[in-house]
Amino acid sequence: MLFTDRTFLFGFLPFVLLLFHAAAAARQRSLLIPILLAASLAFYAQGDLHHFPILACSVLINYLVGSQLSRMEGGPRRRKVLFIAAILFNLILLGIFKYTHFILENTYASLGIDWRAPSITLPVGISFYTFTQLAFLIDIYRGQSQRSTLASYGLFATYFPHLVAGPIIHWREVIPQFERLSRKGTEAIKWVVSRSCLEEGTLLFSIGLMKKLLLADQLAPIVDYGWRSIDTVDFLDAWLLSLGYTFQLYFDFSGYADMAIGVSLLFGVRLPLNFDGPYRASSIQDFWRRWHITLSMWLRDYLYIPLGGNRAGLARTYLNLFATFLLGGLWHGAAWTFVAWGALHGAACCIQKAWQAAGFRLPYLIGVLTTFLFVNFAWVFFRAPDIRAATILVQAMFTPSTNVNERILVIWPLLFAGALLVWLCPTSTALATTKTRHKTAAAGVAAGFALLLAYVATNTSLPSPFIYYNF
Repeated sequence: MLFTDRTFLFGFLPFVLLLFHAAAAARQRSLLIPILLAASLAFYAQGDLHHFPILACSVLINYLVGSQLSRMEGGPRRRKVLFIAAILFNLILLGIFKYTHFILENTYASLGIDWRAPSITLPVGISFYTFTQLAFLIDIYRGQSQRSTLASYGLFATYFPHLVAGPIIHWREVIPQFERLSRKGTEAIKWVVSRSCLEEGTLLFSIGLMKKLLLADQLAPIVDYGWRSIDTVDFLDAWLLSLGYTFQLYFDFSGYADMAIGVSLLFGVRLPLNFDGPYRASSIQDFWRRWHITLSMWLRDYLYIPLGGNRAGLARTYLNLFATFLLGGLWHGAAWTFVAWGALHGAACCIQKAWQAAGFRLPYLIGVLTTFLFVNFAWVFFRAPDIRAATILVQAMFTPSTNVNERILVIWPLLFAGALLVWLCPTSTALATTKTRHKTAAAGVAAGFALLLAYVATNTSLPSPFIYYNF
């Protein structure tokens, strides 16, 4: 189920909101977590029923292992064995579905075997709920206490606003919010129906929906056409195509993140910020503080630092940094294009670190332009179906020509609109959190327009899936 589906917008979401707030108003606090849990499971099952047992198995096993680790007696050896077994379970589960085809295909090719490896359907959201639960297990093993019930943990792992495409939530931040729902007294009820939460959530959801429908979905068919015609693109086509995807991805993924945070706020639960004007970054390091923030923090806390971070000498620091981005690229997808994309960002971060260590600094505007051009270049590999196609586009980008494909040229007004929003307008979060006298009215108008837009947009065709659903 997509956030842009009519079924979600005019059926599922209103029904769940009605049940939830009716139970809150009736002071039936014990029903709030079950309502959200049942809604989350139904949301996933409706979109990917075939892989629902995989999700259920993952959640149950990780909860039981986490509970056992938090109270295990009998020495550190047994605890360590259980922890390693649980980590391997999660990684193998992810590996079977996400990387088996990639590994077999490359193994056959290296051995000269002419046999196409069977493809395996990727369960929706497996990368997100696996990383979410890995962080939970690692924290418990490190000694952080865990007292959640199966219902609150299950909701944490399957919470429908973030389940299929993030953000990657942390259990310490979210489980206490869920359990607060069922506390006795009036505090929880007041918090659930907070007017500011409803206003901010409605605005964020509406802004995200408009980003998706007005920009991302309008750019998508032109970008797809360009990649299908990759052998015929010239200089201007190549730049329009690369910039088109750069803005499509931004408005698609940041739109989803806005909608996810907005929907969650309607239930009084605040998810972490995932975007903060990333194309305004003045360096590649700054970019990763602003783009997919929750993934950046996960890679830092659970990969870069455990590898040694910057504590083991200069050479090891650069190696750890590069390896972190390389693995981050593979997390996005099992393809050499994602390896190349991760390697590009890893190399860029190493170069920036050396540049800063030498005492060099770029003026802000030059830094923003340089960073954006590099990010745009790297997105070519992120989007390309294979290395060959990426190479063709890159070569076209650096081979001046006056030829132009008119079907790609029509993209420029959308690029202009996207550029204005990215660099001149406030971010979604800034707009949604601004305190004004007429915020309730503004939220209502924004929601009405966004819903009308969604109804019209889906009248003749199905909405396009969010890009990160594939990861």
